[in-house]
Amino acid sequence: MREQVELREVMTEGVIAVEKDETVVSASTLLEEEGIRGLVVVDDGDAVGVTVCRDIVYQVVSEGKDPREVTVEDIMSTDLIVAEEDELLDDVAMAMNQNDVSRVPVVRGDMLVGIVTQSDILKAWPGFAEIMSEDIEMEAEASPRQRSMSGVCEECDNYSESLIEVDGRTLCQECRS
Repeated sequence: MREQVELREVMTEGVIAVEKDETVVSASTLLEEEGIRGLVVVDDGDAVGVTVCRDIVYQVVSEGKDPREVTVEDIMSTDLIVAEEDELLDDVAMAMNQNDVSRVPVVRGDMLVGIVTQSDILKAWPGFAEIMSEDIEMEAEASPRQRSMSGVCEECDNYSESLIEVDGRTLCQECRS
C-alpha cells in the first residue's frame, strides 16, 4: 500500500498570482518571466480563479481580441478547487482528475501558500498516469456499442454475419462503407 502523502510535501511553495483586473498582456508577461503555464487569479488576496496559457490562446488570440483590453477576470476559470496543505495527495489528485483541472491552489487557513499541479502529482506518484488512463478507458467502455448480427443485408440482399443497424436498416460492412 502507498504511503499517505500530504500536499505540503509535493506542492510548489509560493504562488505566482495575478489580480483579476490585470490585462491579459500583463498576465502573459508574468507567465513568460516566471517560465510557468498558469497563474492563480486573486481579488484582494483571495484566490478567485485560475488562468492558463490555453485560456489566452483560445479566448483571446483565436477570437481576435485585443489582449491589452481583455482582463484576466474575463478569461479565468472560476471552477476553482482549493485544497488545504494537509490534505492527502491521493484525494486531491482524484478530485483534479474528476473535475478536469490541472492545478489547485493550496491554502493554510485563509492564506494562499502554494500550488499543486498535475506535474507535481506525477513526480510524487508516477502511477497516477495509469489510473487516469484506466479512468478514460472505463468511460469509453461504458458507452454502448452496437452489436452485430447475422442475416440478409437490406441494401445488397447478401448474407452477412456482421450486420449493424444504420438509420433503421440492417446493413453489411460493405454497404455501411
